[in-house]
Amino acid sequence: MTTPTKSPAVRNRLAFWALAGLALFVAHDAVFLAQIGPGQALVAELRTAGHGYWTSASLLLMAVAVIAGVSAWRRLRHLRRRASSLGAAPSRDRSLPQRYMSAWGRLAAIVAVAFAVQENIEHLIAHGHAPIAGVLIGPEYPLALPVFGVVTGIAAALVALFVRTQEELVAAIEAALRWRTRAPRLRARPPQRLPSPAGSVLARRGAGRAPPAMGLV
Repeated sequence: MTTPTKSPAVRNRLAFWALAGLALFVAHDAVFLAQIGPGQALVAELRTAGHGYWTSASLLLMAVAVIAGVSAWRRLRHLRRRASSLGAAPSRDRSLPQRYMSAWGRLAAIVAVAFAVQENIEHLIAHGHAPIAGVLIGPEYPLALPVFGVVTGIAAALVALFVRTQEELVAAIEAALRWRTRAPRLRARPPQRLPSPAGSVLARRGAGRAPPAMGLV
């Protein structure tokens, strides 16, 4: 029996990268917000110094993240309905901390590298030089790494919860389907043929013959 409950690896990877893009957008603006503060100075900074493209890019990142989020929500809703129809009860997976730390590490690395590349290109265009690793550990952005840690930590929690819930539902559905496949099936038995009663041996030999004539002594 086939089942459409296999984890869609490609879809999960796309959703992960969409969330990473959203985390980059939030972390980028949060770094400037933490250092400059809200107000016109922040708006001016994000619209100048090589950030002229950032409004369009951030809107694109948000749109992709929303599409990926809706797709993930629909996936979980479909799995929950499937599990409910089979009477499958998911068992709790205890690997949430490991999933969280793995997702946090990957997201933090992606956001940090993407931010470094982004800021180096912007500095090169606007000022003619690139600070390289200074955008992460230099005096220009001293709060970059702490902000990245907070933002990617929240994003990693979403990743870990989604992946754990999805795999719990998939495992429960597949277990229910395997149980149904192994369950004994009632099969209609063909009607039994009763053997005809065996006749007497003498009756079979003497069938159709006249009784012997009796002679006089």
